[in-house]
Amino acid sequence: MTRKILLLLSLSICGLVFSGCDGGTAQMGPKEASVLGIVKLEKESYQAVGPSTFAVSTDELYTRKNFQGNKATFLWGLVTLKDY
Repeated sequence: MTRKILLLLSLSICGLVFSGCDGGTAQMGPKEASVLGIVKLEKESYQAVGPSTFAVSTDELYTRKNFQGNKATFLWGLVTLKDY
């Protein structure tokens, strides 16, 4: 009985995570992907971050020369990791 419930729960979670978003591959669509608001990825987003987030830049973590302009937001905008 426990295996059936665990299997049903894991299939439901996989269905929620992997359905309904194209990951920004549409030609005219937005270049962003979101997982229930917990993680939001934006490609080529050179926008400034707001004052209500804890912003971390990738050049603060390690040295790099080829920046892509991507931005990852975690926990509904609490932490922002920017690559520019």
